[in-house]
Amino acid sequence: MVAVAAYMRISTAEQKRRYGIPAQADAIRTFAEKHPKWRLAGSWEDLGEPGSTASRPGLNELLAEIAAGRVSVVLASSLDRLGRTEAAIWRCLWQIEDAGAEFGCCDQVLGEPGLGRWLTIDRLAQAVEVDYSRIVARTQSGRQLQAVHGGWPGGPAPYGYRISGKGAFGSTLRVDPDEAAVVRLLADLVIEGGRTLTDLAEELNRRGIPTRSGRRWTRANLHRRLKSAAFSGEAVFRRSDQQWGGHCTRLDGSGQPVHGESVVIPLPPILPTDRIRAVQQGLAELSRPRKMPLGDYPLTGRIHGPCGRAYVGCFRSNDGVRTYRCSGWQEKVPCGCAFLRADHVEQQVARHVNALLASTPPRARPMLPVSFETQTRLILHAGRVRSLKGLVAQCAEELDALRCEAQQSRVVVAALRQIEADKGALERVLAHARDWLVELEARVRRDVRLTAVLGAGAPDIQALSPSEQRRLIEQLKVRVEITDPEFRYREGRKCLTVQWHERTGVPVPPDPTDSLWARIDELLRSRYGPHHFRSPLDLRAALTGMLHRLRSGILWRDLPERFGAPGKVRLRQRTWLADGVWEEIVQILVEGGEGTPVLSHGTAPELSISSGLITEAQPSISIGARVVKPVRIS
Repeated sequence: MVAVAAYMRISTAEQKRRYGIPAQADAIRTFAEKHPKWRLAGSWEDLGEPGSTASRPGLNELLAEIAAGRVSVVLASSLDRLGRTEAAIWRCLWQIEDAGAEFGCCDQVLGEPGLGRWLTIDRLAQAVEVDYSRIVARTQSGRQLQAVHGGWPGGPAPYGYRISGKGAFGSTLRVDPDEAAVVRLLADLVIEGGRTLTDLAEELNRRGIPTRSGRRWTRANLHRRLKSAAFSGEAVFRRSDQQWGGHCTRLDGSGQPVHGESVVIPLPPILPTDRIRAVQQGLAELSRPRKMPLGDYPLTGRIHGPCGRAYVGCFRSNDGVRTYRCSGWQEKVPCGCAFLRADHVEQQVARHVNALLASTPPRARPMLPVSFETQTRLILHAGRVRSLKGLVAQCAEELDALRCEAQQSRVVVAALRQIEADKGALERVLAHARDWLVELEARVRRDVRLTAVLGAGAPDIQALSPSEQRRLIEQLKVRVEITDPEFRYREGRKCLTVQWHERTGVPVPPDPTDSLWARIDELLRSRYGPHHFRSPLDLRAALTGMLHRLRSGILWRDLPERFGAPGKVRLRQRTWLADGVWEEIVQILVEGGEGTPVLSHGTAPELSISSGLITEAQPSISIGARVVKPVRIS
C-alpha cells in the first residue's frame, strides 16, 4: 500500500468564501478512494497561513514525515493549496520532492516527471498567480472606492473613533466617547507644555487610564496615538510618507501608491481646528522616540523572571541601550521584574555555552540535524537546476536549427512558436530554481558556521550572528532564571571611582604588599600635610577596604568594620580621586599582579543558567522531567 498524506491550507479570506478544510478533505478522500493501492496516512493542515510563503508549520511537519519514510505521496485538492504565487508553489513542490515524495492534485493531472510536467505546472502556477493578483486588485479597488466615498476602508479605527456598520460596505467612523475624553485630556497636557512623552504616559497611568488593549501607556505607544487622525483632524488612506513597519503602503518606482491614489478621509471632529493647530505645535517640541533597531535578541523567550513570565528584547530609546524586559511589564498590574542589560546577559550566556561545549567531547556535542537535510536538498536542487539549464539549451538549439531552414512552412512556423513558448516557460522555472538555490546555499553556509563552532576545540558562539546564536541556544535548550526576586537596581548617581575605572578600563589592582604600601605611604606624605594622617583611620586598611568594595560591588554601608568607618573611608577615597592621587596609587599597585574588573552594586541580578546538555565534566541535576546543568553567576 502507498502511504498518502492530505495537505490542506486556508487563509482567512478563503475561509469566508467557504473554501474551508472540510471541502478540501472531502475532495482528497474522494480522489484517494479511486486508487485501491493508496492508503491515507493522515492529514496536515495550515490554518490561516498565507499562500505567499514556503515555510509553514503544517507543511514543515509533513516534510519531516516524508523524510522519515512514512509518506510517499502528497495530495492537495488543487495546486493553489501549495501557494498563491509561482515562487511559493515551486518552492513547496521542490521541498516535497526533495524530501522523497510525489505530489498530486485532485483537480488536475500534472503528468509524469519530465518536460511535460514542468510545462503543465508552470501553466497552472501562472493561472494561480493571475487569479491571486485579480483578487488583490478587486480588494484594493473596493477599499479605494470606500475611502473615496468617505467610508472606512478597513483596519482598526484611529484612536478616539469606533467603526459604525462594521462589515458592511457603508462602514464609517464615529467618535468613541471614552477615547475622545482621553484625546481631549492629552491635548490639554500637550498644549500646556513642560512634559516629555514619558511624563505624559505616566500621567495617564497615574489616572488609571489604560490603552485600548488594556495595557499601560509607554513612551512608544503614546507617540503612535499622538500621531493618529484624532490629532490631525483627518485620516489618510494610502499614505506615501510613512514607510516603516510591516503595514506600510506599497509604492512604485516613482514613489506613488501601487493600488490607487492617496485619499483624505474627513472625520467627525473631536478637537476644534485651533486646538488641533496648538497640539501640532506642542507635538513638534516633543522628541520622537528612536526606531527599534533591527538586530535580533537571541535570548528572547529564554529568560524567565521571578513572576514566571518570559523576557523579550527591548530597545531603551532614552539612552540607546539594548535590554531584556519581562513580558509582564506592560500588564495592567506590572510584575516589577528587573530589566537586564542585553550585552551583559548575552556575554554571560555565551561564556556558559562556550564552557559547556568545551567540557563536552566533540562526539557527544549536539549536532544540528537540519544541516545534513539542507545539504541533501542543495545537492538535489543543484541537479534540478542543471537539468533545467540543459532543457533551455536544448530548446535554443532546436530553435536555431528550425530558423536555418530555407523554407518556412506552416508546420515549421507552428513548431517555432511552440518551442519559443516552451523555452520561455522553462526560463521562468529556471529563474525560480536559481532563487531557491541561492537561499539553500545561504542555509548551508549558516549550518557550516554552526557546525564549526560546535566542533571547535575552544568554541566561541559570539562569532555567530544573533540569529545563529539563537538557533544554537534553542538547540541546547538554554534557560536563564533570575534567582533573586528582591533585586532592584540602585538609584542615584554611580560612585565616581567606579565611573573612573569603567571609563578608563583600568582593573581593580590587588591589595598592597608591605613594599608597595611603603611606596604609597611615601606618595601620600609627599602630597598631603600632617593633618591628613592625624585621623584614627588606618590608611592601609582603608585602602584595602576601598579595593574590596570595588571588586565585590557592595554598598558603603555594608563595608566590614575591619576596614574602618565606611563614611570616613568613602570621604578619603573621594579626596584621593579628586586630587589625582588615586590614579597614581593604582599605577603602583598594578605592579603587584593582574587586577579584576570593577563590579558596581546593582550591575545585574544574580542569574542561574542551565541547559539540556549533559557533560561528564560537571554534575547535572534533574528538575521535573528535564535534565539541566546549573551555573550561578553574579
